[in-house]
Amino acid sequence: MTPFDYAVGLVSILVGLALADVATSLHKLLRHAAAVRWDGRVLLSVAFVIIKITGMWFAVWSIRSVKEVLSFPFYLSLFIEFMVLFLVCAACLPDEAEENGDLGAFYERNRRYLWSLFALFQTSYFLHWIYFVGFSGIVWAELLLRGSLVVAPLILFLILRSFRCRPFDYVALLALLVLALGENWGITLAA
Repeated sequence: MTPFDYAVGLVSILVGLALADVATSLHKLLRHAAAVRWDGRVLLSVAFVIIKITGMWFAVWSIRSVKEVLSFPFYLSLFIEFMVLFLVCAACLPDEAEENGDLGAFYERNRRYLWSLFALFQTSYFLHWIYFVGFSGIVWAELLLRGSLVVAPLILFLILRSFRCRPFDYVALLALLVLALGENWGITLAA
């Protein structure tokens, strides 16, 4: 095993715990499905969270040759970013189905916390993106285009956090899903 393999192992444990939390909460909701008032915003949020954390785990592979990743301060910053994603996963569904049978009410109570965590994650992601891509010698026009695709979700997270508008929630969540799928579609673990 290489040093990078060890580093990815710790991140992988965190990703596994995060996905297990989502799966456990979803399982509890499905077991009590008759008592649950479902809300599409929560389900879209869950889908987005799953795509985002899985895509981030795949994206870590793309930085395997960057030696700074294996230095403690830089690795710690990446680990904290994944820790925030863990918190996002833990926040996207209620922990107990019986107490929070109305997912629409849960979404409204949880909106500020969930999207604040996502905004914090995206800010960290943007700063790492600047480090890895921003100054790599690409053309400015391409840099601005790619940068706007990194900043756009942050803006949507802040809007979702602050404003209550059910139709906008759906549009924004669908846009985030499409963006996350497009962003991650071509990622592979190939050498």
